[in-house]
Amino acid sequence: MDPRLQALVDSQNSAFSAAQAKALGVGDHELRRAVAGGELVRVRREAYVAGAVWAEARAEERFLLTATAVARTRPGDGLSHHAALALHGLPLWDCAMDRIDLVGAVHQVTHRRGLALHPASGLVTQEVRGVPVVSVARAIVRSAVSMGRDCAVVAGDAALHRGLVTVEELLVEVARLTPHEGRGRAHAAVLRMDGRAESVGESRTRLVCEDLGLAHESQVVIRDESGRFVARVDLLVEGVVVEFDGKVKYGRSRDAQDGAVNAAQVLWNEKRREDAIRRQGHPVERKDPRVPSGLTHVTSATTPPCWPSPGVSSSAAKAVASIASNCWWYTSPTTVEPSVSRSWTSVAPAGRSP
Repeated sequence: MDPRLQALVDSQNSAFSAAQAKALGVGDHELRRAVAGGELVRVRREAYVAGAVWAEARAEERFLLTATAVARTRPGDGLSHHAALALHGLPLWDCAMDRIDLVGAVHQVTHRRGLALHPASGLVTQEVRGVPVVSVARAIVRSAVSMGRDCAVVAGDAALHRGLVTVEELLVEVARLTPHEGRGRAHAAVLRMDGRAESVGESRTRLVCEDLGLAHESQVVIRDESGRFVARVDLLVEGVVVEFDGKVKYGRSRDAQDGAVNAAQVLWNEKRREDAIRRQGHPVERKDPRVPSGLTHVTSATTPPCWPSPGVSSSAAKAVASIASNCWWYTSPTTVEPSVSRSWTSVAPAGRSP
C-alpha cells in the first residue's frame, strides 16, 4: 500500500474519505488502483476502508467501519440512531445494516440510498473515533423509533449497565419526540430497559419472558435456609435459574475468590455452585451464546433431560419449554466494539427490512 494511504489507515481507524487522502497528495487514480488491488474497499462514494481489515470484519464490524467512513465524507454532519450506537460500542440487535442515520443541515428527514438525514436543530454532538456522534441517550431513543423496541432495549440495557446513560436522560430524550414521531413507542421501550442485564442474551430472554407473561427477575441472589449466600444468577424465570455461559465463565471474579487456579478448577467450582443452587429447589438451565439454537438440551415441556430431579413443577417446566421455543435468536460470537475486538454480541435476524 502507498505509504501515505497506510499512514491514513493507521491514523483513522481504518476508515477515511477521499478528501482526506487527497489532502495527503493521493489522487483518484491511486485510490482506484488501491481498490482494484484489494488494498482498499470503497464502501460508498468517497468513503474507503482498509481491505485487510474489511476482509476480517464481521457484519457489525463492517457496519461500524462503513458508518465511520461515511461520516468522514460529510463534514458538519453527525452519526445518529443505531450508527451512533455502534460508535459508542453498544451491542446491536435487529438493526438494518444497510442504513446509516446522520444529523445535519436539513429541514426535514431525507432518505438518500441508504442514508437517512435528520435535522440537527441545534443539537450538540460529541466526538467518538474522530467523528461527530449524537449522545448515547439520543441514539438509544431514536433507535427505538427507527429500528424498534428490541434494538433499543438491548443497547439501552448495556448502556445503563456500563453507566453510560441514566433513565432520566433517556426520558428527557423521549420527551423531545412528538407523538407523531413515535414518542409512545420510545417511552414504552425505555420502560422495558434494565441495567442489571449483563449480556445481549439476558436482555432478549427477559423480553421474551415479559412477552410470554412469565415471572422473572434479573441478577438474583440465592441464599440458603440460614441466609448464607449461595450464588448470584443471571435470570430466575418461574423458579428456574437461567445462566448464560461462554468464554467469560472461565475468568469470573468469583473464581479467584474461590481459589481457582486453572480452567479445570473453574469448572469444578461451577459444578459445586450449580449443585448448591439445585439444593435450594431451583432447576438450572445453561445457554452458551455460541450455540445458535434455543436453550441447551431442552427438548420438551415435560421431560427436560438436563434436570437432575423429576420433582420439577409444571409451571417451571412450561417456563423453560416456552423460552426454549422462543429464543431462536442466539448467534455466534461477534462484536461492535470501537477497537474492533472480538467479544460477543448479536446480529440482525435474516429478513429484517430497513
